[in-house]
Amino acid sequence: MEQSIAALQAGLLRDYYKWFSKYAKGKKPDKKVAWVTSFAPVEILEALDIYYYYPESYAAVIAASGKEQPLLEESENEGLSRDCCSYSCCIEGCLVTEKGPRGVPPTPDILIATNNQCNTLPNWWNILAKRFNVPLVVIDYPGETCDKETACTYVAKQHKELIGVLEDLSGNKLDMDILLKLIDNSVRCTEVWKEIIKVRMEKNLPITTLFDDISFLITSRCKPETEELYRVLLEDLKSEESQPEDNKIKAFWTGYPLWYHPNRYFDEALDNIRITGSNYITWWILEYSGDNAFEKLFNAYNYTFLNLSQKTRNSRLKSLIEESGAVCTITLHNKSCKCDYISARNIEVPQAEIEMDMVDREFLRIDGAELRIDILRENLCIK
Repeated sequence: MEQSIAALQAGLLRDYYKWFSKYAKGKKPDKKVAWVTSFAPVEILEALDIYYYYPESYAAVIAASGKEQPLLEESENEGLSRDCCSYSCCIEGCLVTEKGPRGVPPTPDILIATNNQCNTLPNWWNILAKRFNVPLVVIDYPGETCDKETACTYVAKQHKELIGVLEDLSGNKLDMDILLKLIDNSVRCTEVWKEIIKVRMEKNLPITTLFDDISFLITSRCKPETEELYRVLLEDLKSEESQPEDNKIKAFWTGYPLWYHPNRYFDEALDNIRITGSNYITWWILEYSGDNAFEKLFNAYNYTFLNLSQKTRNSRLKSLIEESGAVCTITLHNKSCKCDYISARNIEVPQAEIEMDMVDREFLRIDGAELRIDILRENLCIK
């Protein structure tokens, strides 16, 4: 019997968060625990039966729960400037106060960071390594500017070394067939996710709900339950009626969602503007191509969007904007993630740059944002 969307979502969330409240009461997980950054090769950890958690994702949950401000203040009291990544500040406050909307993440036995999304993450993980006194593995993905064959050999060596470290930690041995099956799960999840985006755009349905729906692709992309959830969601979308076109200006949201905002974007200033696309909802559509597990993992994690050259990012972003039908962009000049902000160069459509932050709701430049959006709206009307 096919489960409902709500039941599938609840099951995935229950599985992911089940040790948070238990850890808060002093009970330890029954497996080894890794904390990972968003673009870590988690198929390897899943194959070795290791729990893995994403502090960045939990910070987004904290902000969505309206609990981030006391934690950001506590982090600042501990000496971490609020100019730093608000994900890191939010989690630091959570660890200091031992409070969070779902409890506290289980203490890590190992930390795994990558540089294929944001160069500040390895520095944050160094702080965590000192706090917990546990091993830190930083995987270097050279990106597309490096010769592909050389880069593949270099990354595969790191992945194999990671496997060795995790085998020693967990006492388990990697089964390559299991790893390949998990990679296939990730492939199927990303394929269904692409269809979900496509159907929403074709039917002129709001895409902003995808800011939350993508969370399962981030935290549980290699689990069969995620594919099941997305297939049910896709069928549900196919049964919905298409929305008629309206006269609103079609805009593309570039950058992170505003996690503290009920709709995840700054809709208060968007009168007569409709968000028709976002690059964020495509970031975890990874390409697991190749003849073996190590080639597949290399291609997926070396060529993440934020690890591409500026020229390629420009081209991809331009294509996404064209596919969405947008005639302009609202670009989030994110206090925490300046490296993503630069991905909006040379996109050949007008854009309004607004200064906000994905987590810290007090870092708002509302008047300035409204002014820039008004100017964008006026310029488009003139044209």
